[in-house]
Amino acid sequence: MRNRLLSLTLFLLVFIPLSAQEKLEFDPDYAWNTIRAEYGALIPAGVTPSKSFGLFSMSYTRRYSGRWGWRTGVQYAQLNDPVDYYVGLPLAVVYRFHTSPYDGRLQKAIDKSLDDLSWNLGGDPPDYEKQRMRGSVIANMINIFLRRTEFFAGITPGYLLGEESNPTSVSGMTTSDGPIWMKTGFQLNNRFSLAADAGVTLSIPLWRFSLDITPAVHYLFTNNVSANSQSFDFKNNNPIGQPNVQPVRWLFSFSGGLSFLF
Repeated sequence: MRNRLLSLTLFLLVFIPLSAQEKLEFDPDYAWNTIRAEYGALIPAGVTPSKSFGLFSMSYTRRYSGRWGWRTGVQYAQLNDPVDYYVGLPLAVVYRFHTSPYDGRLQKAIDKSLDDLSWNLGGDPPDYEKQRMRGSVIANMINIFLRRTEFFAGITPGYLLGEESNPTSVSGMTTSDGPIWMKTGFQLNNRFSLAADAGVTLSIPLWRFSLDITPAVHYLFTNNVSANSQSFDFKNNNPIGQPNVQPVRWLFSFSGGLSFLF
């Protein structure tokens, strides 16, 4: 019995410190897997009406060689116009840079700010230089926290779900010919979609977790949705000219979320 107690004591004395050391020394650069949840906005670009849709995504990233990895997951957006929902299954190649040490980023930010201010010892800079230096200080402070960067590029097949709807936004404006109405909305052309994606994920590592910001751009190969606008005479409510039909090809997304690395 005494030998068992001694063995258990020795085990605890060795195992607990090693376990605690592993937790404290976890290196996110050597994590093979990442699970990420994000929420943000999906924004059609270059069309009227200008509108954004809520976008939720769950993704899994697997590192397979050095800094390279692949990412897959699911995207969900609530559209309401011209259909209810959008679901996508993204697949991308990922390249992850080394995580910058906090002290190193802090020192670089301080050095950069000092460089911006050093030349001012002999006099007062013009207003545009003061504005530039303020922007540089803010950028350096952001640079302290965003310590890891991931670039990704891939494709997303998707499908537009729900009943087709054509809600219209009506706004008034005044021209040289008098007041007119402008009616704008979206129309559905094809439910199956295929998009090319490219973006970057900026992260604040917190042990096995990270806070993430992901801006991205998307190009639709398929003609899924068109934005329509039509002018109407204010007095007689008659259409003026032909309707303006713009296929939605480019979209931007901006989201933030939380990752778990293991």
